Amino acid sequence: MANISFKYNWGKFYWDAWLNDINLQSCDLAAQGLWINLIAMMHKSEQIGYLVINGRPMTIFDIAKRVGIRKDRAECLLQKLIDNDVCSMNKEGVVFCRRIVREEKRRLFSSKKKSDNQIGDREVSFDYRYKSQGEQDVISKFSSCNNTKENRHTIDITRDIGTEDAQYKSNREIKYDVMGKRLPKSWFPDREAYTYACQLDLCPEEILEDFRDYWHAKVGREAVKMDWEAAWRRWCRVANQRRLKNR
Repeated sequence: MANISFKYNWGKFYWDAWLNDINLQSCDLAAQGLWINLIAMMHKSEQIGYLVINGRPMTIFDIAKRVGIRKDRAECLLQKLIDNDVCSMNKEGVVFCRRIVREEKRRLFSSKKKSDNQIGDREVSFDYRYKSQGEQDVISKFSSCNNTKENRHTIDITRDIGTEDAQYKSNREIKYDVMGKRLPKSWFPDREAYTYACQLDLCPEEILEDFRDYWHAKVGREAVKMDWEAAWRRWCRVANQRRLKNR
Protein backbone atom coordinates (compact mmCIF):
# COMPACT_ATOMS: atom_id res chain seq x y z
CA MET A 1 0.00 0.00 0.00
CA ALA A 2 2.92 2.32 0.66
CA ASN A 3 3.96 2.25 -2.99
CA ILE A 4 0.46 2.98 -4.29
CA SER A 5 -0.42 6.61 -4.93
CA PHE A 6 -3.72 8.10 -3.81
CA LYS A 7 -6.48 7.76 -6.39
CA TYR A 8 -8.16 10.81 -4.82
CA ASN A 9 -5.83 13.34 -3.20
CA TRP A 10 -8.60 14.87 -1.13
CA GLY A 11 -12.12 14.18 0.09
CA LYS A 12 -15.07 15.95 1.66
CA PHE A 13 -14.79 16.30 5.42
CA TYR A 14 -17.47 18.04 7.48
CA TRP A 15 -16.38 19.07 10.95
CA ASP A 16 -19.94 19.00 12.28
CA ALA A 17 -20.41 15.47 10.97
CA TRP A 18 -17.30 14.36 12.84
CA LEU A 19 -18.20 16.08 16.11
CA ASN A 20 -21.87 15.02 15.96
CA ASP A 21 -21.20 11.39 15.07
CA ILE A 22 -22.47 9.73 18.25
CA ASN A 23 -20.82 6.41 17.47
CA LEU A 24 -17.44 7.98 16.84
CA GLN A 25 -17.64 10.31 19.83
CA SER A 26 -18.37 7.28 22.02
CA CYS A 27 -14.79 6.17 21.35
CA ASP A 28 -11.79 7.63 23.14
CA LEU A 29 -9.33 9.97 21.43
CA ALA A 30 -6.90 7.14 20.70
CA ALA A 31 -9.56 5.21 18.77
CA GLN A 32 -10.58 8.38 16.94
CA GLY A 33 -6.96 8.98 16.00
CA LEU A 34 -6.67 5.44 14.66
CA TRP A 35 -9.87 5.93 12.66
CA ILE A 36 -8.63 9.01 10.83
CA ASN A 37 -5.50 7.06 9.86
CA LEU A 38 -7.58 4.11 8.68
CA ILE A 39 -9.68 6.46 6.53
CA ALA A 40 -6.51 7.68 4.82
CA MET A 41 -5.39 4.08 4.24
CA MET A 42 -8.79 3.22 2.76
CA HIS A 43 -8.40 6.00 0.21
CA LYS A 44 -5.00 4.61 -0.74
CA SER A 45 -6.23 1.02 -0.93
CA GLU A 46 -6.67 -0.89 -4.19
CA GLN A 47 -10.38 -1.03 -3.26
CA ILE A 48 -11.48 2.43 -2.18
CA GLY A 49 -13.08 2.28 1.25
CA TYR A 50 -11.61 -1.11 2.21
CA LEU A 51 -8.47 -1.94 4.22
CA VAL A 52 -6.85 -4.08 1.54
CA ILE A 53 -3.13 -4.47 0.83
CA ASN A 54 -1.76 -6.47 -2.10
CA GLY A 55 -5.17 -8.01 -2.68
CA ARG A 56 -5.60 -9.27 0.91
CA PRO A 57 -7.18 -7.82 4.05
CA MET A 58 -4.89 -5.81 6.29
CA THR A 59 -4.14 -7.67 9.51
CA ILE A 60 -3.81 -6.21 12.99
CA PHE A 61 -0.07 -6.52 12.57
CA ASP A 62 -0.22 -4.46 9.35
CA ILE A 63 -2.31 -1.76 11.03
CA ALA A 64 -0.07 -1.62 14.10
CA LYS A 65 3.01 -1.32 11.94
CA ARG A 66 1.48 1.45 9.83
CA VAL A 67 0.46 3.66 12.78
CA GLY A 68 3.42 2.78 14.99
CA ILE A 69 1.74 1.15 18.00
CA ARG A 70 1.78 -2.28 19.60
CA LYS A 71 -0.28 -5.06 18.09
CA ASP A 72 -2.43 -5.58 21.20
CA ARG A 73 -3.07 -1.82 21.40
CA ALA A 74 -4.14 -1.67 17.74
CA GLU A 75 -6.42 -4.68 18.24
CA CYS A 76 -8.07 -3.04 21.25
CA LEU A 77 -8.67 0.28 19.46
CA LEU A 78 -9.99 -1.38 16.31
CA GLN A 79 -12.40 -3.46 18.37
CA LYS A 80 -13.73 -0.26 19.97
CA LEU A 81 -14.42 1.18 16.51
CA ILE A 82 -16.23 -1.98 15.42
CA ASP A 83 -18.22 -2.30 18.67
CA ASN A 84 -19.40 1.33 18.37
CA ASP A 85 -20.41 0.75 14.73
CA VAL A 86 -17.94 3.31 13.42
CA CYS A 87 -16.68 0.86 10.81
CA SER A 88 -17.80 -2.53 9.53
CA MET A 89 -16.22 -5.85 8.61
CA ASN A 90 -17.43 -8.04 5.74
CA LYS A 91 -17.51 -11.84 5.55
CA GLU A 92 -13.94 -11.94 4.26
CA GLY A 93 -12.74 -10.09 7.35
CA VAL A 94 -12.05 -6.82 5.52
CA VAL A 95 -12.60 -3.66 7.54
CA PHE A 96 -14.36 -0.95 5.53
CA CYS A 97 -16.01 2.46 5.88
CA ARG A 98 -19.65 2.48 4.79
CA ARG A 99 -19.63 6.17 3.88
CA ILE A 100 -16.53 5.93 1.67
CA VAL A 101 -17.91 2.85 -0.10
CA ARG A 102 -21.21 4.64 -0.79
CA GLU A 103 -19.41 7.73 -2.08
CA GLU A 104 -17.23 5.61 -4.37
CA LYS A 105 -20.27 3.83 -5.82
CA ARG A 106 -21.96 7.18 -6.33
CA ARG A 107 -18.82 8.58 -7.98
CA LEU A 108 -18.50 5.61 -10.34
CA PHE A 109 -22.19 5.80 -11.23
CA SER A 110 -21.96 9.53 -12.00
CA SER A 111 -18.80 9.00 -14.05
CA LYS A 112 -20.43 6.21 -16.08
CA LYS A 113 -23.58 8.26 -16.59
CA LYS A 114 -21.54 11.25 -17.76
CA SER A 115 -19.54 9.04 -20.14
CA ASP A 116 -22.72 7.49 -21.56
CA ASN A 117 -24.23 10.94 -22.08
CA GLN A 118 -21.14 12.12 -23.93
CA ILE A 119 -21.25 9.07 -26.21
CA GLY A 120 -24.95 9.65 -26.81
CA ASP A 121 -24.36 13.32 -27.62
CA ARG A 122 -21.69 12.40 -30.17
CA GLU A 123 -24.01 9.87 -31.83
CA VAL A 124 -26.87 12.37 -31.98
CA SER A 125 -24.54 15.06 -33.32
CA PHE A 126 -23.22 12.73 -36.04
CA ASP A 127 -26.73 11.63 -37.01
CA TYR A 128 -27.86 15.26 -37.17
CA ARG A 129 -24.98 16.26 -39.45
CA TYR A 130 -25.60 13.26 -41.69
CA LYS A 131 -29.31 13.94 -41.92
CA SER A 132 -28.84 17.65 -42.49
CA GLN A 133 -26.33 17.06 -45.28
CA GLY A 134 -28.66 14.56 -46.96
CA GLU A 135 -31.61 16.92 -46.82
CA GLN A 136 -29.47 19.72 -48.20
CA ASP A 137 -28.42 17.57 -51.19
CA VAL A 138 -32.03 16.74 -52.00
CA ILE A 139 -33.06 20.38 -51.73
CA SER A 140 -30.21 21.51 -53.97
CA LYS A 141 -31.06 19.01 -56.72
CA PHE A 142 -34.76 19.71 -56.50
CA SER A 143 -34.24 23.47 -56.62
CA SER A 144 -31.93 23.29 -59.64
CA CYS A 145 -34.45 21.23 -61.64
CA ASN A 146 -37.64 23.06 -60.60
CA ASN A 147 -36.82 26.52 -59.37
CA THR A 148 -40.44 27.57 -58.83
CA LYS A 149 -42.19 29.60 -56.17
CA GLU A 150 -44.26 26.59 -55.08
CA ASN A 151 -41.18 24.48 -54.42
CA ARG A 152 -39.51 27.25 -52.46
CA HIS A 153 -42.68 27.64 -50.43
CA THR A 154 -42.65 23.93 -49.57
CA ILE A 155 -39.10 24.22 -48.25
CA ASP A 156 -40.07 27.23 -46.14
CA ILE A 157 -42.97 25.31 -44.62
CA THR A 158 -40.66 22.48 -43.58
CA ARG A 159 -38.34 24.98 -41.97
CA ASP A 160 -41.21 26.72 -40.18
CA ILE A 161 -42.56 23.44 -38.81
CA GLY A 162 -39.17 22.64 -37.35
CA THR A 163 -39.08 26.06 -35.69
CA GLU A 164 -42.53 25.55 -34.18
CA ASP A 165 -41.54 22.13 -32.84
CA ALA A 166 -38.45 23.62 -31.23
CA GLN A 167 -40.50 26.43 -29.69
CA TYR A 168 -43.06 23.95 -28.36
CA LYS A 169 -40.31 21.79 -26.84
CA SER A 170 -38.67 24.84 -25.26
CA ASN A 171 -41.97 26.00 -23.74
CA ARG A 172 -42.63 22.52 -22.41
CA GLU A 173 -39.21 22.39 -20.73
CA ILE A 174 -39.76 25.82 -19.17
CA LYS A 175 -43.13 24.68 -17.83
CA TYR A 176 -41.51 21.56 -16.37
CA ASP A 177 -38.87 23.64 -14.58
CA VAL A 178 -41.55 25.92 -13.13
CA MET A 179 -43.54 22.94 -11.82
CA GLY A 180 -40.47 21.32 -10.26
CA LYS A 181 -38.75 18.00 -10.77
CA ARG A 182 -38.42 14.55 -9.26
CA LEU A 183 -35.60 13.66 -6.90
CA PRO A 184 -32.49 12.74 -8.94
CA LYS A 185 -31.26 9.18 -8.42
CA SER A 186 -27.87 10.30 -7.12
CA TRP A 187 -29.21 13.27 -5.11
CA PHE A 188 -27.11 14.30 -2.09
CA PRO A 189 -27.85 17.18 0.29
CA ASP A 190 -25.67 20.25 -0.07
CA ARG A 191 -23.41 21.41 2.73
CA GLU A 192 -26.04 23.55 4.46
CA ALA A 193 -28.66 20.79 4.32
CA TYR A 194 -26.14 18.24 5.55
CA THR A 195 -25.16 20.50 8.46
CA TYR A 196 -28.83 21.09 9.27
CA ALA A 197 -29.31 17.37 9.89
CA CYS A 198 -26.22 17.27 12.09
CA GLN A 199 -27.49 20.19 14.16
CA LEU A 200 -30.60 18.12 14.97
CA ASP A 201 -28.33 15.30 16.22
CA LEU A 202 -29.28 13.16 13.23
CA CYS A 203 -26.98 11.01 11.13
CA PRO A 204 -27.41 12.30 7.54
CA GLU A 205 -26.06 9.09 6.01
CA GLU A 206 -28.71 6.98 7.76
CA ILE A 207 -31.75 9.07 6.91
CA LEU A 208 -30.55 9.77 3.36
CA GLU A 209 -31.31 6.23 2.19
CA ASP A 210 -34.86 6.37 3.59
CA PHE A 211 -35.34 9.82 2.06
CA ARG A 212 -34.27 8.63 -1.39
CA ASP A 213 -36.24 5.38 -1.28
CA TYR A 214 -39.41 7.16 -0.20
CA TRP A 215 -39.36 9.85 -2.91
CA HIS A 216 -38.11 7.56 -5.68
CA ALA A 217 -41.04 5.21 -4.99
CA LYS A 218 -43.51 8.11 -4.93
CA VAL A 219 -45.61 8.78 -8.05
CA GLY A 220 -47.77 11.66 -9.22
CA ARG A 221 -47.54 15.36 -8.46
CA GLU A 222 -46.47 14.75 -4.86
CA ALA A 223 -43.18 13.30 -6.12
CA VAL A 224 -42.31 16.60 -7.86
CA LYS A 225 -40.73 19.35 -5.77
CA MET A 226 -39.44 22.83 -6.48
CA ASP A 227 -36.81 22.71 -3.72
CA TRP A 228 -35.47 19.33 -2.62
CA GLU A 229 -33.23 20.93 0.00
CA ALA A 230 -36.36 22.31 1.71
CA ALA A 231 -37.99 18.87 1.49
CA TRP A 232 -34.88 17.42 3.13
CA ARG A 233 -35.03 19.90 6.01
CA ARG A 234 -38.68 19.07 6.64
CA TRP A 235 -37.82 15.37 6.55
CA CYS A 236 -35.13 16.00 9.17
CA ARG A 237 -37.53 17.90 11.43
CA VAL A 238 -40.07 15.07 11.29
CA ALA A 239 -37.36 12.49 11.99
CA ASN A 240 -36.12 14.53 14.95
CA GLN A 241 -39.63 14.89 16.39
CA ARG A 242 -40.18 11.15 16.04
CA ARG A 243 -36.84 10.45 17.73
CA LEU A 244 -37.61 12.75 20.67
CA LYS A 245 -41.07 11.26 21.06
CA ASN A 246 -39.71 7.71 21.26
CA ARG A 247 -37.23 8.54 24.03
